[in-house]
Amino acid sequence: MLATYEIGSAPNSVTGKKALLAVERYVFNHNGTTVVLTLSGAKGADNVDPWKVVSNSLTWNG
Repeated sequence: MLATYEIGSAPNSVTGKKALLAVERYVFNHNGTTVVLTLSGAKGADNVDPWKVVSNSLTWNG
């Protein structure tokens, strides 16, 4: 399952400004085990490659 949405970040401690974040939340099920993977980054940024590295690191042991 995949959910995509946008959220506001916590305010920057120096400027007080918030950024808009793009979020992808995946739910994986395998042999009775559930894993939730949430990826977030600045909206409009090129998040594809870093998110691919993180998501490809997910492995099922056992």
